[in-house]
Amino acid sequence: MKNKVLRFVTDNYITFCVYALIGWIYEVTWYLVVRNKFVNRGVLFGPFLPIYGFGLLILLLLLKRFMKKKHITDNIIYSSMAIFTVVTFITVTIIEYTVSPKIHRVDYLFKDYGILLFGINIFAILLVNLYIKKSKNKKIKKIDTTPILIFLAIWIITTIIEYVAHYIIDVYTGKLLWDYSEDFLQINSRVNWDASRNFAIGGTVLLYTVQPILDKFLTKTKFNKKIIISLIIGIPMILDFLINVVIK
Repeated sequence: MKNKVLRFVTDNYITFCVYALIGWIYEVTWYLVVRNKFVNRGVLFGPFLPIYGFGLLILLLLLKRFMKKKHITDNIIYSSMAIFTVVTFITVTIIEYTVSPKIHRVDYLFKDYGILLFGINIFAILLVNLYIKKSKNKKIKKIDTTPILIFLAIWIITTIIEYVAHYIIDVYTGKLLWDYSEDFLQINSRVNWDASRNFAIGGTVLLYTVQPILDKFLTKTKFNKKIIISLIIGIPMILDFLINVVIK
């Protein structure tokens, strides 16, 4: 029983660290590309953003078992939802880098190009749905909607996580690590449309690409080695937390 608990804790801790590191790399890279400066994101000195680690653990806890199931449907509403999201993301990205002088201001884009984006989405949805309806290939009409449902669930869950995390950090540290007060569709400056959408895309990609590799690694790695890995990462992280959050 003790071994099972230790294995569970060790596996989840390593998973937490991997995604905390990926989150740190993502945010630091974003600042380098968009704002041309290095910013050590988060409250820790080391290269970890705990919110990403906790966030992915929560997603795995809630969604992993559903990812293994297939929800087959011929309802083209699901394909429309996927198309809407993908086309919006691509269109906004193109406009950001070719038209808008304010690359990081997505609200600016939606104010000036909202009608254009809406029109492009509707046109794309109509074309694809028309093709699906007229197609004689039965496989096209039978769609596995699991990834779409997972994507939408991640969108909702990560929005809640980000809101709660912002509130806790604000109350207990007095720091505002992010502020969406001027952004498109924001709630109390804690969450906004753009960030939630990106987290949904990133979370879906990580669960379907990185997690299988990580699961394979954790299954094949001996328990003693996992303990050593956890200690090597864990001790500096705990000291980092104590020095930069608790004591400071």
